[in-house]
Amino acid sequence: MTKTKVILIVSFVLVFAAGAALGVLLARPEKPPPHPSSWLAAELDLSAEQRKQMEAIWSDAMGATFARHGEKRAAVVQERDQAIQALLSEAQQAQYQAIQQDYTRKMNELSQERKRAFDDAVERTKRILTPEQATKYEELMKKHRERGMGPGPGGFRGRRRPPPLPNRLPTN
Repeated sequence: MTKTKVILIVSFVLVFAAGAALGVLLARPEKPPPHPSSWLAAELDLSAEQRKQMEAIWSDAMGATFARHGEKRAAVVQERDQAIQALLSEAQQAQYQAIQQDYTRKMNELSQERKRAFDDAVERTKRILTPEQATKYEELMKKHRERGMGPGPGGFRGRRRPPPLPNRLPTN
C-alpha cells in the first residue's frame, strides 16, 4: 500500500470515529430537569429558598417517619394474626377479644405518632412562609382536610380495622 492510501484510510477511520463519538454524546439524554415544584409551592408562590426549605421539611416527614410507620404497622398486624391463629377454641374467645383491643390500641398509637409528625411538618412549614403565604397555606390545608386527605378526622379513608369477633371460632 502506498503512503497516500494509508493516510487516506487512517483519516477516514478517524473521521468516522469522531462522528460516532459525537453521535453518542448527542444521543445521551440530557440531565433530568430539577425536581418539579410541588403544587403547594406553586400555589403559595414560594421563593427558591422557601422551596428548598419546604422540600427538606417534607422529605424528612414523608421519608423516614412514614417508612418506620409502615414497618411498625406491618409488625403489629403480623403479631395479631399469629396470635389469632393460636386461638381457635371457643374457650379462648376472651383472649381473642383482648388481642383485638391491644391491636386497636397499638394502631391508634401509631396513627397518633404519624399525625404528630405531620402536624410538626405543617408547623415547620408555616414558620418559613410569609404572612400571605401562611394564610393561603391554611386555606389549602383546610380544603385537603375537607376532602379527606391527611391525618385527622375524615383523613386517610379506608383504614383497615380488625375484623369483628366472630360468634364462633373454628376448631381444629
